[in-house]
Amino acid sequence: MKKILLFSNTSWSLYNFRKNLIIELVKSKNEVVIISKQDYTTTKLKKIGCKFYNLSLERRGDNILNELLSLYKVYKLIKLIKPNILFNFTIKPIVYGSFISRILEIKTLNTLDGLGASLKLNFIKKIILLNFLRVSQKKVSKFFFVNLHDKNFFLQKKILEKKNIKLINGTGIDLDFFKFKKNSIKNKIKFLLISRLIFSKGVMNYLNAILKLPDKYKKVSSFSIVGLTDKNLKDSIPKKILESYAKKSNTKIKYDLKNIKSSIYNSNCIVLPTYYNEGLPRTLLEAASIGRPIITTNISGCKRIAKNNKNAFIYSIKKPDHLKKQIINFILLKNNKKIEMSRKSREIAKKFDEKKIITLYINFVNER
Repeated sequence: MKKILLFSNTSWSLYNFRKNLIIELVKSKNEVVIISKQDYTTTKLKKIGCKFYNLSLERRGDNILNELLSLYKVYKLIKLIKPNILFNFTIKPIVYGSFISRILEIKTLNTLDGLGASLKLNFIKKIILLNFLRVSQKKVSKFFFVNLHDKNFFLQKKILEKKNIKLINGTGIDLDFFKFKKNSIKNKIKFLLISRLIFSKGVMNYLNAILKLPDKYKKVSSFSIVGLTDKNLKDSIPKKILESYAKKSNTKIKYDLKNIKSSIYNSNCIVLPTYYNEGLPRTLLEAASIGRPIITTNISGCKRIAKNNKNAFIYSIKKPDHLKKQIINFILLKNNKKIEMSRKSREIAKKFDEKKIITLYINFVNER
């Protein structure tokens, strides 16, 4: 039996994106320990059989003293837990966890789901992050990337050696849970955006595109948003602005992420107008698995799932006004073409089968 530590920003992401991996690790008679921020999913993780340590990390990390204190807390926890293997998820746990695993000589696998806002730091902070990454990643056993852009960035900046790197299909998708459902288009075409309610996810671009649509297209369509606001982020859209634009554009907003599957089932097309540095957007994976066409941007991570003129309409982040054009293109498609796009989405999703991803982690655990 091995003691395996999973270190991530939130319990929510571990439960929603790594639950089946955790179940498999527990089934294999491993002792599974988690360090992350406590939330409503923590109890569910404990029921699976995990031991849990609560730790909240600041996303932005503006205060160097607070960051050093956080690093020390992580060190004390990992030293106390004494894991045989460490899995780090998301950028800050990857940096801190790897730095400490190098000191304590722990076998480590990092998974980067996307650099996100890390590349938008000011010059000095970016230099500090890059140097800290170079130091912390020296002894990492394996590093999983989910898109080519991030992989090439780490190689170009000489953070990692090529032999330690593998490009994987994200968290994978549970094809049995996100089952294909026929795309039934009745009175109106239902467009849906699911994301954190921040500017860089293109939420305002979506609302503006709806406002600019000619009335003849608005009459045959409905528009919805599902997501949560985050006041702690500079990029967060104030709720007043959101609701003002939603009212003007007749767009429904649901501030709840607990039943995303049902929301996708009730939609006809998923829209993600992001210009955020996406890893491999989970929303698009779930949409593809259920069999929904996609409208999104040419961000590297999005293009791994969304294939232009096959299961998706893609436009350039440099031309946000083209979102309106792509919405109209989808509206004008004949129903049989929309259904064909749905079928192709499901076919693409099969390449991202979660079982294949879980096997990669299990193989790492069993390596000597």
